[in-house]
Amino acid sequence: MPQSVTGIQKQSCLYIVLIIIAAMGLAACTGGEENVPGEAIDTQENTAEAEPAYGVDPVTGESFGPEAPDFTLTTMAGEPFKLSAHRGEVVVLNFWATWCAPCREEIPDFVELQEELDDEGVQFVGVSLDEEGFEVVRPFAEEFKINYPLVVDDGAVAEQFGAIYALPTTFLINRKGQIVAHIPGMLTEDLLRPMLTDLIREGKA
Repeated sequence: MPQSVTGIQKQSCLYIVLIIIAAMGLAACTGGEENVPGEAIDTQENTAEAEPAYGVDPVTGESFGPEAPDFTLTTMAGEPFKLSAHRGEVVVLNFWATWCAPCREEIPDFVELQEELDDEGVQFVGVSLDEEGFEVVRPFAEEFKINYPLVVDDGAVAEQFGAIYALPTTFLINRKGQIVAHIPGMLTEDLLRPMLTDLIREGKA
């Protein structure tokens, strides 16, 4: 199994602060140094600069970024979820776990936005890194009334998207299948909504 945050012990969950877009603080769970690939985040509050939220073509004004790695995982409903099959949609790819407190905070906003923006071509997908798999994800999904696909990753997909040092971590993928935002830490509706609005408009221009 690729080394990933799946091995992080729940006792090591803590909040970190990240500067992302207008110096907003975001909370995240992170694990001990021995279980995190690459350089581990200190087990204390940290301030870091996130990757730029968007690359924008100066001519067309459209977002751009590296192509998102394709993957196929089985959803909680037993159906395959293939990322490339959602080309033409705006995808919110969220790495999370049931034991992660900030994940629990942001998911209700995701549920609300999925319901509201579904007709606009927005697709949320939650990639759980819980070692116990659907055994713990299913009751969590029922409790939070999650209305978007949930899949379980053994760490292989997380590895494709680079070292994930904290949960939650979210990637925004435009209609062309390009990663245009990498956001470590908790997302709020106030931060996410305008970013989605911009990506939705690109498909209507």
